[in-house]
This record gives sequence, structure tokens and C-alpha cells, in this order.
Amino acid sequence: MDEFTPYEIALLCGGSARVAQCALLALHEQRRVRVSRGTHRVTVVEREPGDAIQAALLEEIPDSGFQLRFVLAAVSESAEVSDVADGLIGRGLLRRRFRGRLWRTRRGRAARRRLRADAEAGTSGGLGELGKGSASNAIAKLAALGTGGIADTKLREVLESDAPEMVELPRFRFPGHRNLDASNLPDDKYSGGSYGGYGGY
Repeated sequence: MDEFTPYEIALLCGGSARVAQCALLALHEQRRVRVSRGTHRVTVVEREPGDAIQAALLEEIPDSGFQLRFVLAAVSESAEVSDVADGLIGRGLLRRRFRGRLWRTRRGRAARRRLRADAEAGTSGGLGELGKGSASNAIAKLAALGTGGIADTKLREVLESDAPEMVELPRFRFPGHRNLDASNLPDDKYSGGSYGGYGGY
């Protein structure tokens, strides 16, 4: 029986975006990142990745934090995720087609069905050594079943909902010397006088 890492399961069952989600969940479980439910902003608590894909995700987050959707999109297109795909291509489970898009082969589709069935049944058939252990069960479930398999309600809602729209605040004009062109006062109000152009007041 073929064995797979959680990242390989994610790529077979959900594509490259799900690989990035699995890395996020792993870091979130270890409290190395925080995700805001309100703003969908992810911030780093501790920069200690457990693998190359987690390292790629942390690299995308500046110290000030960043919008989660942009972080996940960047990781899904990273060289690290491409390496996972290359491994599955070498095993005959995926192939690259037009413009590098990944497609499952017949063997890949069969493996996907089996992995999803195992996850739904709560078994770990086909899960390789990197995916075994209680700390990785939630990640393996996300990999096979998608966000519905995430037990953490807050993180699941963030991943399943759209990011809040950015609000553009109105621009205010300030009176005085900060913007002379925009001022409605006559020019002579700011000329002459003994105290730097304030009319001698």
C-alpha cells in the first residue's frame, strides 16, 4: 500500500492551496502563529518551522503580520509545494499539463478516493510516518477532507469565509500651512508680521 505525508494527501485531495492550509494548521496548533477572526490577519509568535513548507509560510509573514489569503496564495505557488508535486508525479499519481497545471492520473484518483474514505472512517491507512501521531491527526484530516475536518471553530471559519474588504477612509484637508494650495484663506493672512507670518498676532 502506498504511504503519503499529510502534504501529499493534501495535494492529491485538494490541490496546492490545501497544502498551504495544512502548514498553517500545524503552526497554529503549535501556537507559532495567530490568526485574527475579524481581520483575517496572521502574525508570527515564534519563527520555528517544523519543515520546509512551514518555513516558506513563515517567510511570507512580516513581523507586522499580513493578510492570510495572500500568505496562503504565495505558499501554494512556492518551490516547496512544487517539490511535493514532483514527488507525486514521479510516483505516477499526478502529471503536469497545459501551463504546468496538475492533473490526477487514474492511480492518483484511486488513491484520492481511498484516502478520503480512510479519513471519513477515522482510520490512518496510507498515512506515512511523517503523518502519524496524535499531533498530526487533525492535519491529516484537513489534508483529505478539507476545512470541514478542522476541529478549531475559529480557524475553520476564517478559512471558509471571505476576507473582510479593505475600507478606504476619506481624505481630510487640514487648514493652515500644511496645505496652502487647498486653503480658502487669502494669501496675505500668511504674509508679513513679526512672528513668522501670522500677521503680528
